Amino acid sequence: MSMQPIQENEEAADSGIVRRKFLIAVDDSAESERALSWTLEEIYREGDELHLVHVIPRMQMAAVYGAPPVDFLPQQDPVAYDQLIKNAESFIAGRFLPSLASLKVQPIVHIVKSDVDTESIGNVVCKKAEDLDVAAIIVSLHSKSRLQEFFLGSVTNYCAHHSRKPLLVVK
Repeated sequence: MSMQPIQENEEAADSGIVRRKFLIAVDDSAESERALSWTLEEIYREGDELHLVHVIPRMQMAAVYGAPPVDFLPQQDPVAYDQLIKNAESFIAGRFLPSLASLKVQPIVHIVKSDVDTESIGNVVCKKAEDLDVAAIIVSLHSKSRLQEFFLGSVTNYCAHHSRKPLLVVK
């Protein structure tokens, strides 16, 4: 008889614990930190799986090149893109991971490049939630003027209208 370690999923199934998955959409903001804190205080249970998702929108990519977002940006600079990824890794490591260090199941971080426009950030979040089959999407409500929301869009608003998964909005 061979002895193999019990995988976390098998261990959870054997103990009768239902493991839930949550997707938390994050950016480099205090609102995102608040959404994570709220999640840990109000709905997280030991063994739940947290997925932190950060989307690098086309707008950030366009800003690096000094051009407005369009469907095609010729010869995107891989060094600039790598810098955006490093910046995202840095703020996620500094803002979010310290408060998650004591969790039994370590969080999974997803840094995703958005290929279309700012509205696609919400689309990416919704699609990722479907792919991961999460119990809920958790987003923070950002304070934007109506003008900013008109031009930049709202990830929260997009998810509220398009997500097939439950959406929790943290103020």
